[in-house]
Amino acid sequence: MGRADASSASGIYAARSAHFAAEAARLARHSRWLVVVRGLTFLSALAALLIAYSEPSVRPFWTAASTAMLAGFLAAVVWDDQRKQRQERCEQLRSINDHLLARCLRRWTALPVPEVSVPPEHAAVARDLDLFGRASVYQLVNLAHTPRGRCLLRDWLLEPAAPQEIRDRQAAVQELVPRWEWREALLLRGSGITHSVTGPEPFVAWAEGVPYFQRRPWIKWGARLLTAAGFLALAGLMTGLLTPDVGGSALVVVLVLNVLFSVLFTGAVHDLFDSITTRCGELQQYRELFDLLASLSPTAPRLAALRQVAVQEQQGAVVQLRRLRRIMQLAGLRHATWLSILYFGLQATVLWDFHVLVLLERWQRRCAGLVRRWFEALAELEALGSLACLAFDHPQWCFPDVAAAHRELRATNLGHPLLPAAVCVGNDVQVGPAGTILLVTGSNMSGKSTLLRALGVNVLLASAGGPACARTLELPQLIVTTSMRIEDSLEDGVSLFLAELRRLKQIVDQATELADRDDRTLLYLLDEVLQGTNSGERHVAVTRVLAHLVSTGALGAVSTHDLALAQAPDLVACCRPVHFRETLHGDGADELMTFDYRLLPGVATTRNALRLLALVGLAPPPEQDRSASHE
Repeated sequence: MGRADASSASGIYAARSAHFAAEAARLARHSRWLVVVRGLTFLSALAALLIAYSEPSVRPFWTAASTAMLAGFLAAVVWDDQRKQRQERCEQLRSINDHLLARCLRRWTALPVPEVSVPPEHAAVARDLDLFGRASVYQLVNLAHTPRGRCLLRDWLLEPAAPQEIRDRQAAVQELVPRWEWREALLLRGSGITHSVTGPEPFVAWAEGVPYFQRRPWIKWGARLLTAAGFLALAGLMTGLLTPDVGGSALVVVLVLNVLFSVLFTGAVHDLFDSITTRCGELQQYRELFDLLASLSPTAPRLAALRQVAVQEQQGAVVQLRRLRRIMQLAGLRHATWLSILYFGLQATVLWDFHVLVLLERWQRRCAGLVRRWFEALAELEALGSLACLAFDHPQWCFPDVAAAHRELRATNLGHPLLPAAVCVGNDVQVGPAGTILLVTGSNMSGKSTLLRALGVNVLLASAGGPACARTLELPQLIVTTSMRIEDSLEDGVSLFLAELRRLKQIVDQATELADRDDRTLLYLLDEVLQGTNSGERHVAVTRVLAHLVSTGALGAVSTHDLALAQAPDLVACCRPVHFRETLHGDGADELMTFDYRLLPGVATTRNALRLLALVGLAPPPEQDRSASHE
């Protein structure tokens, strides 16, 4: 990617990173001055206080001066704390924009590598298409911080959505594209959740679980009866219905029973309070994300439905999480240093904890069916925001047209999303209709494998509802399968050839299963298949496999050095050959080979293996071998 102007995504990120870095540095300088001011103010307050007590004649003046200086010291402490918070926020925003800029420029080493578990059934495609790991599609796309958001985005890349679902996601993504400041705020508020392992799942499990008192209703009613008895005894004593001896004795009995009741049952109640309080710290960060969702005024139906979860269903997550926070503040009264005496008095007289638990379980019953939807909505918002950021970073990319009416994949200026714009070469590509194979030929390093991976990755991005690295892209609902990076296994005793055969068997079975389905079509991408055997047998085997795949109605692209495949009797009618070429410059020791990565019709007319052998410094080929480099 070339140097970006200020209006481009990379230009915006670079400018904001510089702005926040300068602001953080300015606040750091001010903080150093505030440290000096705090110290001088505090020492001056102490000096004034000493003078006030040593000189009674001027005590009122110096006492007032000491009080004013102490107030100034406290004001400086508060001001310094606010400035440190602003400085920390600026540093976080600088880091966020540095991260976004690195994504634009494909600086993979500057980006974190998300740890994502890949289901075994998707492992081959994920490996072949660089979906996960360093310099991967997921590393490029993912901006989700919540565990569920990261998993949902993974699932969107692995599981193709239905065309209508794709259109709904695209509408939501397109509405979020211009809101880059809102997405920046989403990243800032979500950054505190990045290192959460379990996420909100334990809290969701509690909310959907059986309330404590539902299994032990007699404890709740026992607490209520004891509280009521205490109030009745106090009321009788105050109104004169009970004599002081009787009323006092009744209060003592109730007090003793309350203490015994607390000793027996508050341990479990406190454990419950503590477990929820621990999660409430993280829930506070989630609540900030819900506040941000509530601030949207979307027109896209998908975003409007997400916002409804935040603000409308049973008053929404925003209101309900605030209520939960207030309840947990009541539950945490025993931990408040200045209120602990009050807590013990309330617990001994009215069994405070049990009544707070009643409030908590009332909240639990009201929200049990909603809590999971709250966090699913946040996960979807993060996934949509990630795709929107990808579209914002690459305005020249398109939103693909995925429809059942399309019978082929047709793209213009298709490139590989992981390549920087400066080196990404786009090509017009057509795969299909059913009954045809795109046969990609060409010399080593000319771009055959990259083209296949570009096809697969862009189809997966399109099926997730995101933008594709192309000017236009039309396709039916496709399921991508690949055979590219096959490895042997000494541990399992599996040769390269057997490993390839097993992978091809899986692809053939998959094509057979989808042959009778109208809603989904298999797209197979095969890169130099069956390299683990001799050329003669490979030609026969590959011909049979491809002929079977064609018969199932699957769409496919195959790269090969076997130029005779295009003329094989079983394939000659269905092969559409295309090729890449290289160009030689200079002569002798100064000879240089370059590639333009432009897709051309027909079978390749050149080969370069022997010339590459010479270019890397190995023995130059004999003249008769050199003549074989060109046809």
